[in-house]
Amino acid sequence: MRRVPAFAIAILVTAALNLGCGGDDPPLTLNVPSDHPNIQAAVDAARPGDLILIAPGTYHESVEVATERIVLRGTDRNQVILDGQHTRDNGIAVAANGVAVENMTITGYRQNGLLFSGAYAAEERGAYPGYGQDYGAGDLVIDGYRASYVTAYNNGTYGLYAFAARNGIFENSYASGHPDSGFYVGQCRPCNVVLRNLVAERNAIGYYGTNASGDVWVVESVFHRNRLGITPNSQDAERLAPQSDTWVVGNLVTDNNEPDTPEIPMGFFGGGIAVGAGTSNKILNNRVEGHLGAGILVIPLDDRDPEDNEIRGNLLANNRVDLVAQLLGASPGTNCFAANTFATSDPANIESLLPCGGGLQPWQPSGTYQPPTPPPTADYRQIPAPAPQPQMPDALTAPALPATGTPTFPDPTLIGVPSR
Repeated sequence: MRRVPAFAIAILVTAALNLGCGGDDPPLTLNVPSDHPNIQAAVDAARPGDLILIAPGTYHESVEVATERIVLRGTDRNQVILDGQHTRDNGIAVAANGVAVENMTITGYRQNGLLFSGAYAAEERGAYPGYGQDYGAGDLVIDGYRASYVTAYNNGTYGLYAFAARNGIFENSYASGHPDSGFYVGQCRPCNVVLRNLVAERNAIGYYGTNASGDVWVVESVFHRNRLGITPNSQDAERLAPQSDTWVVGNLVTDNNEPDTPEIPMGFFGGGIAVGAGTSNKILNNRVEGHLGAGILVIPLDDRDPEDNEIRGNLLANNRVDLVAQLLGASPGTNCFAANTFATSDPANIESLLPCGGGLQPWQPSGTYQPPTPPPTADYRQIPAPAPQPQMPDALTAPALPATGTPTFPDPTLIGVPSR
């Protein structure tokens, strides 16, 4: 079972604590360290709508955010560094609605770099309070979150992580050196989340979306030199299965066979995009190249078949096998392939066998494809630090913009296949 963050801050308690704040007070800017000695002190002093502006420096702390609609912003993405020294659990752990984190680097934490979670751990083993409730649906969520211009590297599980959260944005951010995934969205229905202009490299997985359903958009990003690039998937280890309705559009997905990467247990190696028992996903207009295994796979997971996935308009080259479909049952489940540029597939002639728009041909439940054997894992703490990353424009002067409302979803008809 996946671990959820081990700090006991409930959203309902947070809301109660904030009832005393005057709704008419103008938002303030709290400066670190000139006004407050560290980030946590500024967070504790902040009211909804405030901006916490963090000066360059290395901050050895874990930050827990329980106040809604605050914005944490570094003045320099590459010089404002939260460093957990591999002794602290989470860099920034958010358990409140509408929080935005901008323009900073988070590294060296034993669990997660930046975490938005609508559930919290009751015990060390990660049991949920009221276990059996569907965190991630109804009111059991964080509502509103954003990470912009955030660098996360060499943290012990995830880089940027959203769990039981909806109405979110991950944008203009970078993640490397994570033993699970660089970017993660899990256990939400509907998620209403846009991930765009991201770079994920040298992680076990670039993007991992377990049981993340309902307007999940992974668009116009780069997934390069991970063990696996992108995987929307259904798993019984989390609630709200099966996963559905992710759009993977216009991404550059290349060379995800990197041996000098940390390994997720029971992990995959040498694949570009893998739909693991997901349903009703759209994999459109991606460039997928250079994989020792398969470019795009539609495969079973946890004894569940993928269903109703559309693989269309992708450009695939230099993969051992470009397109793969494997199922447990005799029905193809209306998974379909059309208008892709490719050389090889398993089963052969996959677009004739599983066309979009009907006309399915007789189906052989499993093909012959076998993934490559993964190399030994690398120590995530030893993955080289990334080069400096692009800055947030106007970080010193831009007004605070809390993460409220439903994000604007992309128009997939306006997103073409990216160049190399």
